[in-house]
Amino acid sequence: MKVILFVIISFFTLFSSIAQIKNGKIEYGVTIEMIDGFKGGILEKPYTESMNNAKYLSFSLLFDKEYAVFSSNEGLGVGNGDGFMSKVSAGYMNEVFQNKDFSLTTVYKIYGDYLLKTEVIKDWSLVNESKEIEGFLCYKATSTKVVVNSKGTFQFPIIAWYCPKIPFSFGPNGYGNLPGLILELQVRNVVYGAKKIDLNLKKTPVLSKPKDYPVITNEQFEEIIKTEKGEENFKRGFVTPTDKF
Repeated sequence: MKVILFVIISFFTLFSSIAQIKNGKIEYGVTIEMIDGFKGGILEKPYTESMNNAKYLSFSLLFDKEYAVFSSNEGLGVGNGDGFMSKVSAGYMNEVFQNKDFSLTTVYKIYGDYLLKTEVIKDWSLVNESKEIEGFLCYKATSTKVVVNSKGTFQFPIIAWYCPKIPFSFGPNGYGNLPGLILELQVRNVVYGAKKIDLNLKKTPVLSKPKDYPVITNEQFEEIIKTEKGEENFKRGFVTPTDKF
């Protein structure tokens, strides 16, 4: 009877602590590993520099119950350059604005003033594995990232470690849609890992909003990239989605 009572009390204590989380801020570091196809080629040296400089990068995820913003923390010294290529190698483009259904991020300036819309992953597989990250128990989930571009269709593995005790469906770089916030994310050769976790901030966070740019899909963005006149053609003929926060 005492065991049953203890389990019930523990459950309600955990539920109460979860229900009280209103917002938070997670700081992530990132590590990048060499891509096999780059070894011995002209990309090996610049990619090695990106890998080495990644240790100077820091990112933050600021969130409340409905919305999250993932951004790069500026001001850290980088061994060689300003860290731009390391961010590119890590799959980070610009500040990411995320709700429960999709994310928006401003594309690189050279391609124009657009917001790239990415739908959340819906085919996660929950795995019966767990580990502790910064004192929080996390569980494993896997999926696949499909990239379609002018060179073909590619599939890359995704591994996420999410924390049910932080019941928010957000994560680094726009990833989410899991029963807990993602504290570690691996996409192919890039790993984002939580370094500092602050919950229930003393001051209610003011989350920034994306600029009022036209919203484009990944397919439309690829059209802009692969042709010199892609941007001009886009402005003339594509239909722009209207999803905004």
